[in-house]
Amino acid sequence: MSIYVIGSTKNIFPELDEGREKFLVDVPHSGDNIDALNPWYCELTGLYYMWKHSTAKYVGLEHYRRFFASPKRNKSRMTIEEAEKILEDHDIILCNYRHEPDFCAYKYFQRAGKVEDLDQFIDMLDEKFFPLGTQFKAYTCERSLRQCNMFISRRETMVKYCEWLFPKLAMFDKYIGIDDRNLRIDGYLAEHIFGLWVRQQKLKVYDAIKVEMHFMEVSGSKKP
Repeated sequence: MSIYVIGSTKNIFPELDEGREKFLVDVPHSGDNIDALNPWYCELTGLYYMWKHSTAKYVGLEHYRRFFASPKRNKSRMTIEEAEKILEDHDIILCNYRHEPDFCAYKYFQRAGKVEDLDQFIDMLDEKFFPLGTQFKAYTCERSLRQCNMFISRRETMVKYCEWLFPKLAMFDKYIGIDDRNLRIDGYLAEHIFGLWVRQQKLKVYDAIKVEMHFMEVSGSKKP
């Protein structure tokens, strides 16, 4: 198993166990990469590199300060053995987030001043992949969200998703033009459309709890 733990040289990482490795978004990477797009793609920079370079049977993505929690100890990281056991009966491990009542992702984009970008993405999806844009807009009006572009799955599931996602993001970049006005937009859009893709693929999901590094216990000790 290979889980990329995404961060930068400015971040403090907890000690990583076997199967987890740092992916630093602000250092150059060899081979096929989208390093130059990181200001817009965020942790997807690591996902793209994983897609192009990892050959592990199981793959995943976490953040330097947030991890999947163990099903037995919700303040501890999920172990590689626990993840592999879960994936014997499930297709993918994800976190599920629910907005407050009467709130949703679409309203979040409005509040964050990014709804114009979201609407343009929806329009592009309908122009090129109808009715995907309409379906995505309806999904953003639900309370649930698959958070943070985090997942653990078999490699073939990740490959199928990346083959679906990255061409659409590249189309969108040309559709609106990316600049300092819309930093992080591709990462935000991917985070919100991921759950729709999972649903449409009818994947069997294991809903994991997310544990933040500040509360995480490593080897029985609380990690600051």
